[in-house]
Amino acid sequence: MVLLEVIQIFSITGQIFAVLNPVGVIPTFLSLTEGMDPEKRHKIVRQSIITVLILAVILSIGGSFILEFFRVSIFSLQIGGGVLLMVIAIDMLSGLPRTKAVESQEEVAIVPIATPLLVGPGTMTTLIVFSKTVSMLHLLVSIILVSLTSYLLLRYSELLIRVLGINGIRAISRFMTIIIAAFAAQLLYGGFTGWLTSWGLI
Repeated sequence: MVLLEVIQIFSITGQIFAVLNPVGVIPTFLSLTEGMDPEKRHKIVRQSIITVLILAVILSIGGSFILEFFRVSIFSLQIGGGVLLMVIAIDMLSGLPRTKAVESQEEVAIVPIATPLLVGPGTMTTLIVFSKTVSMLHLLVSIILVSLTSYLLLRYSELLIRVLGINGIRAISRFMTIIIAAFAAQLLYGGFTGWLTSWGLI
C-alpha cells in the first residue's frame, strides 16, 4: 500500500515536472539575469520558486471550486487540457519561446520566470485536472518535490550549463516535451472515454 502511494507520488511529480519544465527555463533564466551578482540571482530564484509554490497550491486546492463555478466537467477539462498541452508540446519542439521579453531585471522573479515560464497555462490545467483525479495529499507532496527540484536546478543553473552544455540542456528539455505530449494524449483519452461512457456509448 505504501509502495503504491510512493509510486503514485513520483508519477504525479514526474508529470508536473515535465509540464513545469524548469530545465528548459535555464537558458532563459541565465539570459534574463546576465550580469547580476550571485546573491541577487539567488534571491530571484527564491522569489520565483516561492511564487511557483504558492500558485501551484492555490490552483490545486481551488481547482474543484473553479470547475464548479464555471460548470465544467472533469472530462471536458481533460479534453481541453489535453489539446492545450499538445499544442504547448508542439511549440516547445519547434523551439518557439514561451515568453517574449521582460521590461527590467527587477521583475523577472515573478514575471516571466515564475509565470508564465514555469506556471503557464499547461501547468495550471495539469494542476486543476490532478486536483479532481488524485489524492490532494499526494498532489501537495508532489508540488513540494517539484518546487524543491526546480529551486536546485535554477540555483545551480550555471554549473549545469558548464557540465551538460547548452545542447545537453536542450536535449533534456526535448525529452520533457515528449512526456508532456504523452500526458496530453492520456488526458484526451480519459476525457473522450469519460464522455462516451456518460452517454452510454461504451
